[in-house]
Amino acid sequence: MKRCIIKADDYGFTEAISLGILKAYRDGIVRSTAVMVNMPAASASLEWIKEVPGLCLGLHINIVVGRPAADPSKVPGLIDEQGIFHSSKFCRAALAAGQDPVVSKDQALAEVEAQIRRFIALTGRLPEYLEGHAIRSRNLLEAMAELAKRYDLPHLSYLDNQDHKLIQRPQRANAIYSLYEQGVEPADYFLQNHSGIADLTLSLVTLHPGYLDRSIYRMSSFTEVRIKDLEAATSPQVKTWFAQQEIELISFRDITKY
Repeated sequence: MKRCIIKADDYGFTEAISLGILKAYRDGIVRSTAVMVNMPAASASLEWIKEVPGLCLGLHINIVVGRPAADPSKVPGLIDEQGIFHSSKFCRAALAAGQDPVVSKDQALAEVEAQIRRFIALTGRLPEYLEGHAIRSRNLLEAMAELAKRYDLPHLSYLDNQDHKLIQRPQRANAIYSLYEQGVEPADYFLQNHSGIADLTLSLVTLHPGYLDRSIYRMSSFTEVRIKDLEAATSPQVKTWFAQQEIELISFRDITKY
């Protein structure tokens, strides 16, 4: 049987986002989510997680919104004069210009480790997997790979040969967001196999389901696509399609070495 991991990014970004992800798990196809522990809504959102022990909970390393988990004096290159992370727009502009927006690996290590420790403080346990949010800085990717090994955390890296603690490497499915720009309906991403997962033995789909509130509009331009992802993730037709295609929905727990 083919298997697929459907993960929902950005748990804890805002309470509305978290509530949408919980619905995508309870009523839909999501089986894994990762929390942004530096956001104000993280604490309340993690209380709700206790009610759904079947949902696999990872850590979503975030260095582009909110305040750092590390002492600001240890990550001066990651923040502005107000102590806020540089935006994803700022970071992507630097990357487009051939510059790494994360000025040093040491600063990346300090912030990633601080977020791991905050996750432990909030939950009393280690994350079930480690991943990053929004940008692909070389320094950040290397820091995550190093700390995944140090803390023995499951990690699917964008760097070659830097995965950790995974029995099998899932293949990343085609992204959904360019299809939205073309007018493709959310459920059709799966029903018409735009994702490509019907052709893969073990696949990984990244969604950003969520409800919307004023907080998310203040902090992100990634808004309406979230309710489309929620529609796709909870569509009865999509759930039926997975059964017909004999694709088993799994989480990162199912491909982790213990």
